[in-house]
Amino acid sequence: MANKCCKTPNYSIILSIISVSLLVYLNALKNGFVWDDMVLIVDNEGIKHWSCLWKNFTSDFFDTTEDIIDFKYGYYRPIITLSYIIDYAIWGLKPWGFHLSNIIFHIIGCILVFFSLSVIFNKRGTAFIASLLFACHPIHTESVTWISGRTDVIAGLFFLSAFYLYQKAFYVPIHTIGAGRTNGFCERAEGESAIPSALPVKNKLLSKQSKIVYPASVILFAIAMFCKEMVATLPFLIIAYTLYFSEWKGLKRWKMSLILSSPYFLVLAFYGIIRFVILKISTVNNPGGEAMKGVYPTLLSFIKAIFLYLYKLVYPFHLSAYIQNPVSFSIAEPVVILSIVGVIVLLFFTVWLRRHWTPVSFMILFFLVSLLPLSNIVRISAPWDMGFVVAERFLYIPSIGFCGVTAVFLKKIYEKRGAFFRSLRNISILLIIGLLAVYSVQTFFRNRIWTDEKSFFLETLKDAPEAALLHHALGNVYVREENYNTAFDCYKKSLELYPFYHAAYNNIGTIYSKFGLFDQAITAFKEAIKINSDYIQAHFNLGTMYYQTQKISDASDEFRKVIKLSDRYVRAHNNLGIIYAENGQPGEAIAEFEAVIKYDPYNEKARNNLEVIKEELAKERSLNKNLP
Repeated sequence: MANKCCKTPNYSIILSIISVSLLVYLNALKNGFVWDDMVLIVDNEGIKHWSCLWKNFTSDFFDTTEDIIDFKYGYYRPIITLSYIIDYAIWGLKPWGFHLSNIIFHIIGCILVFFSLSVIFNKRGTAFIASLLFACHPIHTESVTWISGRTDVIAGLFFLSAFYLYQKAFYVPIHTIGAGRTNGFCERAEGESAIPSALPVKNKLLSKQSKIVYPASVILFAIAMFCKEMVATLPFLIIAYTLYFSEWKGLKRWKMSLILSSPYFLVLAFYGIIRFVILKISTVNNPGGEAMKGVYPTLLSFIKAIFLYLYKLVYPFHLSAYIQNPVSFSIAEPVVILSIVGVIVLLFFTVWLRRHWTPVSFMILFFLVSLLPLSNIVRISAPWDMGFVVAERFLYIPSIGFCGVTAVFLKKIYEKRGAFFRSLRNISILLIIGLLAVYSVQTFFRNRIWTDEKSFFLETLKDAPEAALLHHALGNVYVREENYNTAFDCYKKSLELYPFYHAAYNNIGTIYSKFGLFDQAITAFKEAIKINSDYIQAHFNLGTMYYQTQKISDASDEFRKVIKLSDRYVRAHNNLGIIYAENGQPGEAIAEFEAVIKYDPYNEKARNNLEVIKEELAKERSLNKNLP
């Protein structure tokens, strides 16, 4: 009997995927801006003017406004910033519009999962189940529900597009070329011949379709690299895919896999030159994390993290946006020993399945390979108290492998021959529906955590009460609510947990200044600078306090220090220009105001100041001409 699911028209399947994805995330549309959304979107002037587009392609992802120019993570994601620019042009600062875009990106990704896995499994029914699991899996809430989490969604979208086009360029579903010979690893329904899931078509290598689709795949991979580093594993997966499913033999199989993957490796090299050599955007080492450096603890911690990720995929409950995962320093730790044994067993199982159940083997390999960027060999910039960095949003691409394997086993139960297995078919259908229902309900309720910043931080602090960053971020929320006393307590708590938190000292100083306690504010800003001498914001705030307490010379010195650290810090130029103007130095004042306009053409304060001082100079010159 033929596989009935495979007879379902594609448009019906796609409509089902769209419907499930939309329903699961529909309640996210009422959510607001949360956490990094404030920096990357709400306060980011760079997304509000198309003239800033080129700057976004040449600067750090978090280099958004002059107020936080020293706040960088060493991320380079210009395509994501471009998506914010487009969203702002369409929606303004309406958060539901940004959330809608996230959902649309996710829906497209789910559809691509279906098409790509349809080629791998040569069974649309299995691919359909996998795409539905992917659509509603709770592990994706951080990526889809959080606006700033779209980095993984958009990167995954281009990653899958590039991978699928590679499949289309050189591989076709088996039914288009007839039944081929078996090589022992087929996946088939009742009545299907024993054939590989997909085969390369050698005479297509130079076909018109390949000449268009193959370069398009490489271009899409290049775009994906400018979204997020997670996609860097695609060339390795293309090698694996070619080795797994090609009909070339021996050395030729390896040769062709390397030849076909070489343009993708050239893209990696091109990206590395642009980011690290030309733009010099490298990962930032955060204070306090020195103890976790080194290959040995990194390797042990990564092996442990693999099974933490797998556990979260299998049991997606008690999820958290802030996972504190202590670094492992000894192979004798029980959890490390179990993880090493687990990895060895998983790798052995993958190799064994290569000959017996190739698509499943490839899906496991897909999961493991796509986790490699999370190894932290190139350190991921993150708060030091997170330990070895683990985040649920990182699983957006690797989870495809998990969903594929799960779908295969669910579908296999349904397809098995024999009276006993036929009696399990209804159970397998109920199992699929039940799993999708549980995933959907969990995702629906998890979306609520991201409703607003206060709800998010209060909920996340329940899982990570010792996270200094979360207490500091909650303090920022209270500052925006003008609840300064509660904000002050939050900053104090963050300092109790991490005494070297220079940003907390700076914010405490800001609160002191709002209450006119200038001496206490000056002391707090100095503490921040003592911890981090290059902390621009504290230097600027200290200069402002000096100015307000009539210590003009000290204020000038601090503003000059700010400009020395970053000539683009326009507020320091503007304040220094005001001091020069008040001291009767119009030439120097004009130079400072012009520097502001150079870096910020839309700065009205600087334009007004420049206009006023030029008018005064003109009056002075006119008066001098009329003097006898």
